[in-house]
Amino acid sequence: MRLKHLFVFVGMFLMFFGTSAFAQKVIAGKASYYGKQFHGRMTSDGSIYHRDSLTCAHRTLPFGTLLKVRNVKNGREVIVKVNDRGPFVKGRVVDLSYAAAEELGMLNTGVARVEVKNIGHVSDDDRFLLPELQLADPLTGQFLTVSEWAKRGPVERDRAEAYDADKSRADFLAKYKEQPRWQIFSTKPTAKLESRKERSRRR
Repeated sequence: MRLKHLFVFVGMFLMFFGTSAFAQKVIAGKASYYGKQFHGRMTSDGSIYHRDSLTCAHRTLPFGTLLKVRNVKNGREVIVKVNDRGPFVKGRVVDLSYAAAEELGMLNTGVARVEVKNIGHVSDDDRFLLPELQLADPLTGQFLTVSEWAKRGPVERDRAEAYDADKSRADFLAKYKEQPRWQIFSTKPTAKLESRKERSRRR
């Protein structure tokens, strides 16, 4: 039992000092990026991977750690957030999202030599570093983040949905306003009725 506790202590010691050492210097290695099949899958921190997000996988750093990744070949840089574990390939230090790899200009090569620097940890006060997607409110024209939309009351959401539905109906009617219209009268005959005098003439 004591031996088991010793191994746990040594592992925590190495992880702590390994993480501290990483935070104090730039680590060089190779970076890869997620394939298309990983889009929409759950990551190790419980979030859903999106190819357009600036995120990455790292083997040991805490989730939420911000890393500045620099492509050694072209000098391009990007800041990503750790939200997954990996890569588990020798020589590779980070596995980047598709958008991050695009920023570094490494989509064609697949793997690039990079320099990685730990620049801190994202918190509620640091969300501006990784801005959320903003969507326009059709009722007011105001741009709101996904989190702000989720906090809106049911009355406001219903008003926005009703406004959007009315606008879609108005656009549809305006599109077909100039089209010719046909009316069908069920109370009128569709053929001309002959009089008795006309029938007698034909005989």
